[in-house]
Amino acid sequence: MNTVIANTALGTSIADLSADGYAEDYLLAIALDDTLSPTATLLEHAELLAMEAAFIGQQLTAITLDTPDHYAGHLAELSTALDSYEDAASIAEFNGLALSCAHVQHNIRLCLADPSLFAVPQVEALQGWIGAVQDYLADIGDRDAGMPLLAQLGNPDWPLPLDMEAAGLLLAQLQGIGGVNAPATPTAHKRTASAEDASLALPEDVNQELLDLLLQELPIQTQTLSAALHALQADGSLADVDTAQRLAHTVKGAANTVGIKGIAQLTHYLEDILVACAQLQKLPGHSLLHALIAAADCLEAMSESLLGLSPPPDDALAVLQNILSWANRLESEGLDSLTALPTTGQTLADTAAEPAAANAEKAQAAMVRIEAEQLSQLFGQAGENLILNSQANQRLRRAKNLLQNLLEQFELLRGLGDELEQLIDLKDLSGRNATSPATPHDALEMDEYNELHTASRRLVEAAFDARTIGLDARQELDAMKQILDEQQQLMSETQEAIMATRLVAAATLIPRLQRSLRQTCRLTGKHCVLSFSGEHLRVDGDTLNTLTDPLMHLLRNAVDHGIESPEERLRLNKPEHGTIHLSFAHEGNCLLIQLRDDGRGLDFTAIRAAAEQRGVLSPDQAASEDDLTQFILRPNFSTRSQATQTSGRGVGMDVVNYQVQAQGGSLSLHSEPGQGLTVALQIPLPLSRAHALLTAIGPYHLALANHGIRQIVLAGTNPLSITEDGQYAELDGHRYPAQTLDQLLGLPGYRKPDQVPRLALLVEHQQTTTAILLDGVTDGLDIVIKNFGAYIKKTPGFIGTTILGDGSVAPVLDLPELLRLAEGGAAAWQDTALPLTAPTLPSILVVDDSLSQRRALEQLLQDSGFQVSTARDGVEAAEHLAVTLPDLVLTDLEMPRMNGIELTGHIRISSATAALPVIMVTSRTTQMHRTLASDAGVNAYMVKPVREDDLLATIHRLITAPSA
Repeated sequence: MNTVIANTALGTSIADLSADGYAEDYLLAIALDDTLSPTATLLEHAELLAMEAAFIGQQLTAITLDTPDHYAGHLAELSTALDSYEDAASIAEFNGLALSCAHVQHNIRLCLADPSLFAVPQVEALQGWIGAVQDYLADIGDRDAGMPLLAQLGNPDWPLPLDMEAAGLLLAQLQGIGGVNAPATPTAHKRTASAEDASLALPEDVNQELLDLLLQELPIQTQTLSAALHALQADGSLADVDTAQRLAHTVKGAANTVGIKGIAQLTHYLEDILVACAQLQKLPGHSLLHALIAAADCLEAMSESLLGLSPPPDDALAVLQNILSWANRLESEGLDSLTALPTTGQTLADTAAEPAAANAEKAQAAMVRIEAEQLSQLFGQAGENLILNSQANQRLRRAKNLLQNLLEQFELLRGLGDELEQLIDLKDLSGRNATSPATPHDALEMDEYNELHTASRRLVEAAFDARTIGLDARQELDAMKQILDEQQQLMSETQEAIMATRLVAAATLIPRLQRSLRQTCRLTGKHCVLSFSGEHLRVDGDTLNTLTDPLMHLLRNAVDHGIESPEERLRLNKPEHGTIHLSFAHEGNCLLIQLRDDGRGLDFTAIRAAAEQRGVLSPDQAASEDDLTQFILRPNFSTRSQATQTSGRGVGMDVVNYQVQAQGGSLSLHSEPGQGLTVALQIPLPLSRAHALLTAIGPYHLALANHGIRQIVLAGTNPLSITEDGQYAELDGHRYPAQTLDQLLGLPGYRKPDQVPRLALLVEHQQTTTAILLDGVTDGLDIVIKNFGAYIKKTPGFIGTTILGDGSVAPVLDLPELLRLAEGGAAAWQDTALPLTAPTLPSILVVDDSLSQRRALEQLLQDSGFQVSTARDGVEAAEHLAVTLPDLVLTDLEMPRMNGIELTGHIRISSATAALPVIMVTSRTTQMHRTLASDAGVNAYMVKPVREDDLLATIHRLITAPSA
């Protein structure tokens, strides 16, 4: 008997159906499209297969019998096309057509192995067969449409014609395609399900692309199926039964295609039950409906298991056996023997409306699959673009500052040119009056110019021209600044758009939470209603996924520990159904989740008894309700004496608290006796961009994220006051708890004893406002936050790092989190900090009106290990000394506004700077200038050009010398 079984294999991209032979891909897409009726799907499949058959017919007409090598190539191409066609027929469930293709393929291989078997009769047999295939597909509804096809395969011109036994089997397949003309009597169900029937194991030869396509569609389809079945609990109709039946059929076909037996078997029996309901025009009764809902829950759990979100459901075999039993019962007894559908008051666990799941199929839009790693790379590249733009802006600001200095020099040059021109005119006029002979013209009537006049005029004109060019350059820089700002805005929008692809609605958690609630209600025999608010809030998908298990823990605890039994609730004049409300909201840069139930609240008597039993609390020890509340967050703590399936093992609230803290979040509990318990989770959301304030502590540059910063105020002359209650600051007439930033970070004291903080940041955290004192803010800008990498674990109080415009790296601080850590134990926080050994570099103030001289000295001193600041004259230097006190001043003698002698005198008359060493570097060599400098208080007088070694030796001697 010639029996060939076709193997199914396909890709997932829909290409040109006729030209490239990818019809099987589109056929699978149709199979997964649950909006088509079975008849419409069948006709759509037949049309696509007919198109592919026409393409194969074109290949057959191109076969010539010139030489064996020539037609062998054509036969090989034909064999490849038939492989694809056989796969497509299998996917479309045209099993008879697939077997027909397999038989033709076997004959082609025989011809390729022995070219003498292939001649004109064989070519005609192939052409006749493909023509019969097209006729069969054109008249697919006719039960006898496959007879001509069988006749063609029985043609004796084939190397291996179809025998009678194989023809009988093939005819049965051709007549039963897609349910058309299928036998009216259904196949009897088995009585007992096996573990293999509920298995989610993938076939060894599973097509990965096909599996990916299934996993993309399966969660939506199972959620929609569950929503349709839940709709039957409240004013359901036969339309919901039809929807559920169609979805079960779709999932069954897709699971069979991939080879996932557990899903295929469960949906097969589920579909049989729903088809029976639809045929008899009756809704399922109470018991059957709950069995169907349990099956839908199991399907969702199977879907999540395949996605790697959870282990396979433990009750899969039990659920399958229950559905199989119902299918057998309906087959033997019919729906007439079942009770009517109850009202919603009789349900075990009602849930709020599921708009996201119920409208899932309507809300589906065109989607493109992209790997998460590739998305992260795009996001990172967008961030790098923002960093480069920030660095370009930094360079632009420097260029504008240099240009401003250049314009000031041009103004100085123009002024000097004017003075020179006046001096030349005066000198020339006086010289002519004294020595020149009489001329017929008065000097005021006729100007007389020489080369000096011409050079001075050209100097003035060149200064004007240079100033004009400088102004033009400033306009170009302003235009460049505008372009960079627009580019930064565009890149920010691009990064936000990429970030939005990582955001998902909180509603995506709802199906799993509802399923967990229903399972807990079934185990405890309690009735609950779960409602939501803020479920449309979009948050980071990774954050939401990590919250799934904690929220399921909280739901189970709420039902098992909080919600009373129906009888007890009725005695307390409460509704029979308990209510659990879950809300999602944004609070600053945090996700705030609150789960509130209307149960009995915390049993503080039982908590205290359990604490005393475990020895963590003595019988005579006082403990407030807040103290007792914290006990339930301890590991292995439970108020139950016996463990059940839902509680009593002490692995509930402590696990939730640990998982929340692992994300940098916090958990709080608020209980009202007899009214219920509210659990609040505050989870910081991952930041990619933020506005930050730049500051410094000693040599360390820091970025302070604006999260929680309410206001920036001037600190005043003496803002801090220390009392028995702690450290406080008086700011704008208000008294705030206060800390300096270096105290908060546990850094060594870089501030000099007489140095007072100049700014205060008012930071809000946990319903309080604290003043953070710091020396100053150098800049405020938008930054891109990068994580610390794989080798540094999450550090409390630090969001990440950022690259500044000059290329340096600065950590990004979360001030509210740092304050929470300090309140939780400041000493412990500081003790865990690593000691910082970075030395404080000596600082030198260089004062010179020559830009080139300032630059040369600055470069020399920085290379020698000094911190250097500069000033253009004595006035700028005096302003700098009023803010920051250096270790030494290096000054020129001759400068505008205030010269070096006057600056030294200003330094010596102030008690704060009287002992400050001063070195004067000048080109004046006379004893008179040396005497003036010494009298003013200059410590060292050096004449240009100065040897670098001599200058550095003098600086080292003065800095290390003990102060007088």
